[in-house]
Amino acid sequence: MEPFALALLILATTVAPPPSTTAPADGLGLAPTPVVRTPSGPPATTIPSNPPTVPSGGGLGVGVTAIALGFAARDRARRRKDDEPFFVLVHGDGGGPEDFDVLVDEMGIDPARTVAFDYRSAGPGATSTEASRSVPTRQAAEALDRLIRAVSVRHRNIYSIHHSRGGAVGVEMIAALDEGERPPIDGYRGAALLDPAIASGRLGWLQRFGALVTRVPDNGGFDPIRCNDGEGCRDIRAHLGEASDVSVIAIRNPDAVVTNFVDEPPGLRTYDLINDGHASALATWWSIPLFVHRVFQAHSSVRTHPAVADCIAAEAREAGSCEWTADRRLPLFWWR
Repeated sequence: MEPFALALLILATTVAPPPSTTAPADGLGLAPTPVVRTPSGPPATTIPSNPPTVPSGGGLGVGVTAIALGFAARDRARRRKDDEPFFVLVHGDGGGPEDFDVLVDEMGIDPARTVAFDYRSAGPGATSTEASRSVPTRQAAEALDRLIRAVSVRHRNIYSIHHSRGGAVGVEMIAALDEGERPPIDGYRGAALLDPAIASGRLGWLQRFGALVTRVPDNGGFDPIRCNDGEGCRDIRAHLGEASDVSVIAIRNPDAVVTNFVDEPPGLRTYDLINDGHASALATWWSIPLFVHRVFQAHSSVRTHPAVADCIAAEAREAGSCEWTADRRLPLFWWR
């Protein structure tokens, strides 16, 4: 199917509350070639292989005490640093770790306090970008769980940031913690989902087309509604993170119209960014190229807007402390 025609088909099937967004960085593929960062942090305390000679007699006691105090001070400093937020970055379909460069800078984060999730840890691909286009979301969620557990060995305040299809990976992983499918992760405090591809119903089904049609959003087969025989159906987005003590927020840009989720799962704190300085994609209905460009632009803006950076920085310091200043609900066909 022609990609642009499919975009209009998605539009035609999603008239709901102020539509939401999730346009990818490779066009509409839910997000951009990664520069893989590795977990970093202060080096482990080690004793030099050739320690300096310590004087004998009374000087020996003084020297040993000085060395012990020095290592104790270093160890205390390391523990204090471990209490600072450490960020795990999860890009979307067709995206890359560099997608978060502006956000990291806006938040004033030391890049050494970040690690980028690599989709190749879940499936084949020459790069994380390539792997992100084909790895099923559930497999990616399991790999992300392993990464965060590895990070938790050295860091006690971990916060993950997810864009686009990366949001679906985050929801899948946190829901598994909530359900007890995997044990809690000590030190994993919160997550921010930026224009996450976690729609349900017809829009969610259409968000799977990216696997077949280039430049169309893909959620990696994610479906938030889970049904069990005799137990009914549940929405795993509802009260996400509460059972596992992970504070979750979702930030959407409804101006993108076709790439996010439009429903309101109970217990999921959701903020709408409707002031990125441009009109809704619906205002460009007369031009398919302009419509697609605006969807991509709105989708990407959640990674660069100062209000988003301020909100996440506050949440990483203390759960529930985001003071959202960009929440304005406008008519569906609003023109700026």
